[in-house]
Amino acid sequence: MKKEVINETPSRILKIGTCSTLSGRSELSFHLGCTADGEIQFRIVSNSGNGQFNSDWVALTIIEKLLTQHPAEKLMTSKTMQPVFRGKSSNSPAFLFAVLKAEGLVTAGTEKDSGHLLGDIDAFKKNASALITSGTDLAVATEAPPVPLKKKRPAKESV
Repeated sequence: MKKEVINETPSRILKIGTCSTLSGRSELSFHLGCTADGEIQFRIVSNSGNGQFNSDWVALTIIEKLLTQHPAEKLMTSKTMQPVFRGKSSNSPAFLFAVLKAEGLVTAGTEKDSGHLLGDIDAFKKNASALITSGTDLAVATEAPPVPLKKKRPAKESV
């Protein structure tokens, strides 16, 4: 499940959202997009904290497969999303899981820190389909901001 996980870049951005990380220590920004053929995708675009992440688009079909193949009687953790980001930033599964929680695809278990249950995927799909049908296409900056160059220290002079 490596390269087939990341699909073509969406032709439209349907939603630009924010949510807290699972730890609550920082705020994430994310995009919900769709391809020309209506495939729904997610990506993380920023983190107010220091944690690095992978910003590749992830198809809802892959996310749904991972969520629904998890045993219903067992609570889930963000590790459920690890196959999507194998060999990538270790924060990425937890950050994506936080977005899924914010969008109702997973819900918190009844006890504190007990894990998560499968949310209402059909309701999410219905809402996303409404955005697609309505022609929603949010503009986002496509260029990354310039990265400041590190200044080199002057070489020490030998005496």
